[in-house]
This record gives sequence, structure tokens and C-alpha cells, in this order.
Amino acid sequence: MSNVEIVCKSEYVTMRDNVRLAVSAWLPNDYINMHEKYPAIITSTRYWRAMEFHHDNIVFQKYHRFARYLLSQGYVLIAVDVRGSGASFGCRDTELSSAEVEDIGEVIDWAARQNWCNGLVGTEGTSYSANTALYSLVTAPSALKAAVCRAPDFDPYRHLLAPGGIVNRWFIEVWGDSTCAQDRNDVKALFAGGHLPSPEGGIENVLGVRPVDNDGDQFQLNAAIKAHQANFNVKGKDYKLLFVDRKMFGSHRFFFDPVYQELIENSNVPAVVRCGWHDAGTALGALCMFASFSSPLRVILGPWNHGGNLRVDPFLPGENTDSEVIALEAVYSQTVKSLDKIFKPNTNKKDDTSRSIRLVEYYTLGQNRWKATRQWPLPQTTIKRFYLAENYQLKTFAPTRQKGHDIHRVDPTTGTGLNNRWYTQMAGKAVLFPDRYEADKKLLVYDTPPLEREIEITGHPVVYLYIRSSATDGQFFVYLETVDPDGRVRMLTEGQLRGLHRKTSEDMPPYTMFGPYHSLKEKDALPLVPGEIAEIAFDLFPISVLLKKDQRIRLAIAGADVDVFAPITDCESPEITIERNSVFASCIDLPVIA
Repeated sequence: MSNVEIVCKSEYVTMRDNVRLAVSAWLPNDYINMHEKYPAIITSTRYWRAMEFHHDNIVFQKYHRFARYLLSQGYVLIAVDVRGSGASFGCRDTELSSAEVEDIGEVIDWAARQNWCNGLVGTEGTSYSANTALYSLVTAPSALKAAVCRAPDFDPYRHLLAPGGIVNRWFIEVWGDSTCAQDRNDVKALFAGGHLPSPEGGIENVLGVRPVDNDGDQFQLNAAIKAHQANFNVKGKDYKLLFVDRKMFGSHRFFFDPVYQELIENSNVPAVVRCGWHDAGTALGALCMFASFSSPLRVILGPWNHGGNLRVDPFLPGENTDSEVIALEAVYSQTVKSLDKIFKPNTNKKDDTSRSIRLVEYYTLGQNRWKATRQWPLPQTTIKRFYLAENYQLKTFAPTRQKGHDIHRVDPTTGTGLNNRWYTQMAGKAVLFPDRYEADKKLLVYDTPPLEREIEITGHPVVYLYIRSSATDGQFFVYLETVDPDGRVRMLTEGQLRGLHRKTSEDMPPYTMFGPYHSLKEKDALPLVPGEIAEIAFDLFPISVLLKKDQRIRLAIAGADVDVFAPITDCESPEITIERNSVFASCIDLPVIA
């Protein structure tokens, strides 16, 4: 990285309703006398744009390294505390409210007017700030030229908070505690759970959120924090997550709200979305957006954790296939390359069309190869069906016997560990792939014979289970795995559905989906009838993987994930019967590339 001298200047910017937002601009040290002008890159965060330290040093700030890299490449970073957070004023009645979305547009206009800015603005971010980057496409002021984001939540209900209608209690509690501590400016509580990384200056050196430059007595900061005490918090709201249409999010519109979708498409501002295959449901969300929206969009799906600073691959060597560290400069470089294609298109004539391009670039695990397509699902995909069969096998031909089933008592202690696709959502933790040989002993598993030739699975597996249960509700988790010739079991992808939400809706889904549509609405709730056969059908999270000759494909079925998801009262350990016969042929459809 170039040796760039940089300073951070913070001030309040007043919004249309007189709410003031704390904004920090990372500028060249001699910005007052400089003649060069830069594009501004804005990141709007829920997690403090800057910290105050006992022993202050600019290098302790979390955005310092990124800001220096951006400046060395010809961009100025602006970090914003969103409305009702950090040092900004206002109160939050929900996350990503309509008022917050309007704020993003006003900050873009403000940045474009600064004397060091050339009038061009982009937005960027990871996780929450990736969401705000995408939401910048709603107002899309004329100065906005691009949104570059890593791991946004296209549909936070279906892809994070309650996938398949099953409440992600672990994330809700940890994220709720974290944001509540930040809203109180409580450093001790913020780092107590060990879910956030230690700042460069050390936890003991942190005083709290950083005030703006002209607030030496912190009078304004204290007033802002006082207003935050009335903020909405997601923790303890499990009951509001039972159905997607329960009013939990207040004035929050999702990306796919028809009003927002129309505004985003009309803006025609290009967006780049990078996601990891094993990062909650972010890859699914990116593909749903690509298939649903007509606006310029480049989706990049790779072997990454939530922060993109770790390589996540079930086929890496090691007992737990330890994640490989990706240098931060390499992560930053990915963002800058995406920005350059839009802000500096003449640097590479091949990228002159990048302002209107629609493309999915994806990495195939097990093959270590990048590929690209302008269509999703892939047009060359064929669906290969595997049926659950006797002796816990997966077979490619349908069962012929009219009777056949397997009985399984759900073990409520089953789980996916503490380094899975859900845990990486907090502070970009590592995703590990331990051998699931022992874990699968608690599950109902079905295997193919050893593969006679390699097979590529790219797309959205869909499972169809015909079940009888002893309970009126339940959780159904399905894991697609591979078994090595030596018996090692590797997780590939997974999916889930709550029994209460099993009804396949005939309504039009809110956006393009890739499996049976379950509305997850209260009107479509359909309890199980003990002893009666019910269909449980749903898609698994997308994947691209090449399996080798002599590996086996495994389908593993569980009724709990105690490490992540809230159990259902009085349905913790039902007896489940899986039908596998000519009348009720349970199966899984795999998208295969010939």
C-alpha cells in the first residue's frame, strides 16, 4: 500500500427533518491546500463510524487501513453513523427505516458538494453497511454512480432471522445485545460476549463512540446517546418472527418492496454484490435479486466468510479444514477493482460496458475454478433426482414397492457447531468444516453408492419429504454432504423448513424464488396432524461444487439445530416417519452440469 498521509475529519450533517448525522471524512493530510478532487465512497454503518480511545492514535480506527488504501487508489472514504446510532441524533423504531434510506441520499448529495470531491459518489460496505449501500439505489441522487457491497441481506427474514420460518435465536440474541450495548455506549457490555474482534488499540483503551470534532465537552454526543435509549431492539421478539407478516419491522421496507424495486430499476445505477457460498443466506439473496431485478448487477459468489477475509472451502486440508486468511489488501483490492470498472472505465476497454452489465461470477468448490454466466439458473443445468430407498440408500430410480418407510426419533441435542454459516454473521467469524461422521450418527442419513465419475452440482437443490410426525409442528433440517472414500463426511449445503409453514402457496412470491414457495404468512399456517402424511418440500441454499469419482453423496435429515435455532415448545423430540415408497417417494433434486 502506498505511503499516504491521512486525517479523519468529523462533523454533523443536518438532514431534512433537522436530525444531525455524525460523518467522518478520511482526507489527505493537506486537504485544505490540495487542488486534486476525488470521488467519495460512502459507508453508512450501524456499528460506530469511529471510536474514542484513552490513548488516541488514528491507526486504531477500524476504517483507517481501508481509508488509506482507498486514498492511494484515488478515492476518499466517508463513514456515517446512521440515524439513531453512534454519535448521530435520532431514534430507531426499526432497522433500515424509510427515514434512514432517505438519509443516505442526502449524505450522497452533501458529499458531492464538498470542495475535495469531483462530484462523483459511490457507496460500499459489508453486512449492515452493504444493506445501506444497496438502499442508496432507492433514492439514487445524480451523483451516485455505483454501489459495491459484500454480503447484504436481500431478504433478512427468510435468509437470516427465520429461514424456513425457524427462528435464528442465536443471532437475534447476540446481535441484539451488541447493538443495545452500542446504543448505550457501553463498552464493557459490547465486548463482554467475545463476539466482536478487539480493536487495534485494545479493548481496555476504548472509551466508546467517537464524538465529532467540535464536541470537545461531548455535550452533543451525550444528548445523541440519550435519544438512543428508546431504540427498537430485535432481541426478545421471537414471537414476532413466527410469521413474516407480523409487524416487527415498523417502517422498514425490504429491497423487493414493489416501490423500492421500481425505484432501483429506474435509477439504473450499477451494483456489485459479493457473497460467500457458506455465509447465512446471502448468496441466495444475491441470486434472487439477480433473477428478479432488471437493473445493472454483477453478482460474485466465492469461498468466503461474512467479512470476506477468510477462504471458506470444505475441501481445504486439515482436520477442520481451517479457513485460509485472505490479506486485507486483497479484500480492499476487490472493492477497488469493482469501483474502477465504473469510475475509471477507460483504464480497461473490455470493461466499458460495466455500467450496464448483468453477470454472475461464481466459484466451483472442489474444482477451484471461477466461471461466469449471464443467466441464472444456468441454462445447461439438468435435474438429477435421487430417491430415498431401503437400507438408507439414495438411488436414481423410483421405488416400486407400495410400502416402505424409516422411523427416526429427533435428538434435540443435534447441531452444526459454533463455526457454521450463521455464526460467521457476527464479526465475520471463520466457517469450519469438521468431519461430520460422529454428528451424522444422530441423524437420519441416506447415501449413494460411490460415484462412478465426477459430478458438478451448481444451483439450488430441492428436497421433497413425505413424513408422518407424532407432533403438530416440527423443524426439518436437511444437509447435503459428501462422504470421502476414507469415510470423512463434509458439509456442502443445507436447508430447512418449519412444519407449520409447509403449505405450498399459490400466491405470487414477492420475488423470484428457486423452490416451492412457502409464504410464511399467518394465513397459510398449516399444523401437522399427528400420524397423517404431510409433504415437506423446500430448496437448500445454492452451491457450486465438483464431486470426484468414488465420493458418495449423502442426504442427512435432522429435527433440531440446538447451536443456532430456537426449539419449538412441546415439539422438541417427536418421532418422525419418512415415507419412501411408490406412493410417497421422498427425494432430492440436484442441479447437475453435464
